[in-house]
Amino acid sequence: MNLGAALGLALALKLVGTLDLPRDLNVDGAPFGGISGADYDSRTGDWLMISDDRSEKAPARFFVGRLDYDAGGVKRLRLTRQVPLRRADDATFSAAQGERPDAEALRIDPRTGDLVWATEGDAPRGFDPAVRRMGRDGTARGTIPTPPAFRFTPTGARPNLTFEGLSFSPDGRWLWLAMEAPLVRDGPVSTVAQGGLTRMTRLDREGRISAQYAYRLDPIQAAPTRRGDNGVSEILAVDDRQLLVLERSGVEDRQGRFTYHCRLYLVDARSGEDVVTRASLSEGAAPRVMAKRLLVNFDRLPGAGANLEAMAWGRDLAGRRTLVLFSDDNFNPTEAARVMVFSVR
Repeated sequence: MNLGAALGLALALKLVGTLDLPRDLNVDGAPFGGISGADYDSRTGDWLMISDDRSEKAPARFFVGRLDYDAGGVKRLRLTRQVPLRRADDATFSAAQGERPDAEALRIDPRTGDLVWATEGDAPRGFDPAVRRMGRDGTARGTIPTPPAFRFTPTGARPNLTFEGLSFSPDGRWLWLAMEAPLVRDGPVSTVAQGGLTRMTRLDREGRISAQYAYRLDPIQAAPTRRGDNGVSEILAVDDRQLLVLERSGVEDRQGRFTYHCRLYLVDARSGEDVVTRASLSEGAAPRVMAKRLLVNFDRLPGAGANLEAMAWGRDLAGRRTLVLFSDDNFNPTEAARVMVFSVR
């Protein structure tokens, strides 16, 4: 398929501004940080931001706040409360026992107003990746079934490289689920020389697979001295067929410090083949992957290097949609806790 035809929707993004948040923010006794998923509630004006803290600094939680920005830039983020996530038995999560969730995505269900969140699982303690529903008060409201192939098995998901992106279609009919990196059966993870193949799945509201597509990741964006990776860090539906895909490379130097290289792509599901019946993407003929077009190379923007992991549509600004991104600072004082706002034409 012709790339231009596949990506028929023209998007142009303009940076409105960035905001680096103060260190040592604390809400109701819980440190603010590790923001890996966010969504905007247009009915209340609140931003909901989930942390990937594995209940080590405080019980697993999301934060609620107001983000103030206008055409002149991003003014401030005012945090109002934190909400602990609840287990099925209504207890909060604990690092001492039971599951230590690794929350990586949070979405507001456009039909019910409830929340849906994804955890990458806790392989050492026997908990697979999962997508769960919860109320605004953090109470558990069940699990959305996900493909069995995404469990921790010898040929399935790799620990810490699983459910990284979630997005409802605008009408709430579909829920898109993105794997950060390839399944073991689908071939190697990205290297400096070549990008891996991961899967993006469209589920209905009951968790049944409607379609599944192969996505070609970029190679790692710089040669690491020690460790390096590249994968999907978030997705966001544009309409019923197109997605924004945020990719992130993390590259570690000799001192153990990471630098990050992020890119934002527009992809079209219609340009890829449905691979749901393919047991492996690395065997047989190469799959037709979804076409993607680069929208933003964050290395070329002021303040490059943030570990961008959360992305959502914000309120309109001067008649235009806004796109808001948050970085995960990993609770590390050398990494940026940053908010970036773009206007979209």
